[in-house]
Amino acid sequence: MLSVLYGSISLVFVLGGVVCAYDACSYTDEQRARAPRLVRAYLGSGLLLSVVGLASLAWIVGGGSVWVAGVLLPAVSALPCLVQNRLHKQLAVDRSPLTDRLGSAVARKLNVPDH
Repeated sequence: MLSVLYGSISLVFVLGGVVCAYDACSYTDEQRARAPRLVRAYLGSGLLLSVVGLASLAWIVGGGSVWVAGVLLPAVSALPCLVQNRLHKQLAVDRSPLTDRLGSAVARKLNVPDH
């Protein structure tokens, strides 16, 4: 039962890392020029999150101990959040461009006029 839980969490981390990597690519060229290292670090942390999630999932499916995943997953999980926080402080933005685009798309779908 515990392996199913950690396997599910690993899968969520894989998907979360992909979203982080996609979000890192959504910044404008001007924003990337203002903080190139942080944008690359954010992309790298998202990719690292996906790789650790995949490795943990493979480890669990291969019969490895869930406690290894229990140590790796929390150790890597906060990294994209910390890097994105520093990036947003450097760029002086409240949210990522991906969040704005998703909000606009949802507002169009729901016909909300003031978004």
